[in-house]
Amino acid sequence: MKCANLLLMSLYCIIAGSKAQSSKSPTSAWYSYSGTYSKDFSTAFSVYANPASLAVINRFSAGAYGEKRFMLSELGNYSAVIAIPTSSGNFALTADYFGYKAYNETTLGISYGRKIGELAYIGARFKYQSVLIQSYGKASTINAEIGSIFQLTPQLWSGFSVENPFPVRFGKERDEKLTPLYKAGVGYTLSPACYFGLTVFKEEDHDPGIHIGVHYRPIKQLFAGAGIVTVNHSWYFGAGYLYKNLRLDFTVSFHNRLGMSPGLLLLYDPTQQAAE
Repeated sequence: MKCANLLLMSLYCIIAGSKAQSSKSPTSAWYSYSGTYSKDFSTAFSVYANPASLAVINRFSAGAYGEKRFMLSELGNYSAVIAIPTSSGNFALTADYFGYKAYNETTLGISYGRKIGELAYIGARFKYQSVLIQSYGKASTINAEIGSIFQLTPQLWSGFSVENPFPVRFGKERDEKLTPLYKAGVGYTLSPACYFGLTVFKEEDHDPGIHIGVHYRPIKQLFAGAGIVTVNHSWYFGAGYLYKNLRLDFTVSFHNRLGMSPGLLLLYDPTQQAAE
């Protein structure tokens, strides 16, 4: 009972103190896809920031990410992605799980991205989303995300995307609504070792938020990154090591009231090795 009360209080704090789907988008997860607007720093996880980034992937890639929000197992957040390039464009499969047996949210997605011309990329992600509350049942719906990315110069990229472009209601009483989320970003690759990115996002009926992230790769085997997210007054840090084609990163984020959230990222990414 004490644990359940703690969970409810935590969920209330997350939702009440955030303006941009904080409960489903853990702060340090930005670490895994903040390099979206760069050919050198994007990964398979970049599909979460903008599905058009999938067009940049040129080899099979797969990864998994997990985070224990505020050190509570009931607030675990887990994601997995597989990116598959083909001659007709690139595909990705994604799966996400948040919560525990009494309350959880599950999202399954399939994405497609391709290059248009020499300097533009487009993409889309189609999602099946469900919410389960013990003793109340399960509700689900289908929605999508569309996006584009433009290469302004070899170093400067920008793009935008719209998540849940079609507002839909679900649940027994049709009183739950997925609202659109608009994202626009820009990234500048200072050198093969350093990248700076900025994303502005706005959910319908909420204040806009800003994410600022920096990635640094001093040598080909080492990765580091840090960033801040304004809507929930949080910041994160991550560091990783590449062994052949397998990359392992540790992340941690800090909320000004709710504390620390540790995370772990595992990525199989041959493009990281091939780029050297």
